[in-house]
Amino acid sequence: MVFRHPQQHGLHRHEPYLAKFLGSLDVLAEQKRSILSDTVLTESQKQENLDGLNLPGTSAKLEDLCVFFQFTPSSKVYGYTEFDLKPGGQHIPLSLQNIEEYCDLSRSFCLDTGIRRQMEAFKGGFNTVFSLSHVKMFTPQEFRLLLCGEMSPDWSRDDLLEYTEPKFGYTRESSGFLNLVEVLVEMSGPERKNFLQFATGCSSLPPGGLANLNPRLTVVRKEGEGGDSCLPSVNTCVHYLKLPEYSSKQVLRERLLQSTQEKGFHLN
Repeated sequence: MVFRHPQQHGLHRHEPYLAKFLGSLDVLAEQKRSILSDTVLTESQKQENLDGLNLPGTSAKLEDLCVFFQFTPSSKVYGYTEFDLKPGGQHIPLSLQNIEEYCDLSRSFCLDTGIRRQMEAFKGGFNTVFSLSHVKMFTPQEFRLLLCGEMSPDWSRDDLLEYTEPKFGYTRESSGFLNLVEVLVEMSGPERKNFLQFATGCSSLPPGGLANLNPRLTVVRKEGEGGDSCLPSVNTCVHYLKLPEYSSKQVLRERLLQSTQEKGFHLN
């Protein structure tokens, strides 16, 4: 059984290494509770089983880690090297007896108490621009969508055909344009985000997806020498994709992915 703390996903986004470590401690804590609640075992057997517990996937004992009730940030940019999770934390070693408390305090510091001042400052600043009383009607997921747009770009072939504009050398029946549509449909989530970053300057879509992208994505034929070796280019401000006429869909895919992985600004 894999034990997942309800805050584990949120912590994984901000402190992935700590989240992984706490996840291992959760498993160990669950094993401890299972032993202690076993009514068949005697007290001496329970203690023997507890003494035999190791960190999941290792032969290391918890006490061998020499971890104390302190939080150590992942970067010096935060301006401190450690913070006591409770008074005298630097002198309190992590053990099987206090493993649950350590996990709870660590998560609370990273997601609540440790960032409370910054969050209050953010709320105060946001409230001066847009009253927070007006956003109470939204769930956290809906509010994030309003602020950040579609973080996981999703589109279908029909969406691309309806909400993408082929012009100046391409029509909706052009093989080059249709090959592009197929390539975009087949892209993975990360590839779609890279494409949007390349073509529009933003890796997410507005609420409502492609239908609400303004201006709409325009695809025009890129003329010039180079053939299959020529790369697509863009005018991100107007969502303008300049696409050469490639000899095959596979070549188009390779050149498009190559372009989306390029970093920098170039005039074209």
